[in-house]
Amino acid sequence: MGEKEPANTATNAIAVRNLTKIYGDQRAVDDLSFEIPWGRVTGFLGPNGAGKSTTLRMLLGLTAPTSGTALIEGKRFASADCPSALVGALLETQQFHPLRKARNHLRVYAAAAGIADSRVDEVLESVGLADAGRKKVGEFSLGMKQRLGLA
Repeated sequence: MGEKEPANTATNAIAVRNLTKIYGDQRAVDDLSFEIPWGRVTGFLGPNGAGKSTTLRMLLGLTAPTSGTALIEGKRFASADCPSALVGALLETQQFHPLRKARNHLRVYAAAAGIADSRVDEVLESVGLADAGRKKVGEFSLGMKQRLGLA
């Protein structure tokens, strides 16, 4: 990624410059640039195969770009002091242990990220699953699993 960082990253939460990903002879992402300012809720829409997931995977350091830069808080996501406290992402269908209770599932992630247990109840409330926190995830509907993934 050895390109220069954009000059105005301090004013933007996310800055993507000339991002390209090529798999063989297929260009999954082609010279994409955008900025997202702090506090802006942003949707990333497009048809299947448009490169949405590939772009997000490059932004999160899960896939190396062929060229270009993808920065969060002015640096690569992998360089963040505590990446899981900086960004939460649900890129694919989330896998859950069907016998684990929803609250316990989140407690594992919280512990790994150094987040207090009290936050688990807050996020369950925020996604409308406060009453389901003690249910086994295997009993959840697809919509409930998606909300748990967001939590």
